[in-house]
Amino acid sequence: MRIILIVLAVFCFADMDAFAQKRVGGKMLKGYDVIYPFKNGRAKVVKNGKMGFIDMQGEEVIKPEFDQVYPFEKGLARVENVGLLGLINEQGEILLDPIYDYIGTNKEGLVILTRKGKKGLVKITGNSPENVEYLVDVRD
Repeated sequence: MRIILIVLAVFCFADMDAFAQKRVGGKMLKGYDVIYPFKNGRAKVVKNGKMGFIDMQGEEVIKPEFDQVYPFEKGLARVENVGLLGLINEQGEILLDPIYDYIGTNKEGLVILTRKGKKGLVKITGNSPENVEYLVDVRD
């Protein structure tokens, strides 16, 4: 009898964390595998193994479509797919396609990046794709 109770308890509680639930902006969020703490007004979420972001109201602002996402800094966030990095803005627009091996920190609008062993340099003067200028282009 004791074994049956233990098996039932394990079976019943084994799937408790299958979906994360969290109250955000007055509503209960469901359907995410993981909801991380908020940082810079955004929380990283995982859904079906892919990552995106929600805002403080619980709205999905970046659809979970990346293998990894990193916190927003100065309105931009690094994203990763298949081990390659890109850059997005807070609206989810891609500023730099995820084709780079390395993307450095934005310092005074300049970002160093590498691709296939080549070093490049981009100038970013705003948070939209039109504000990206390739000074040393390493795209193919």
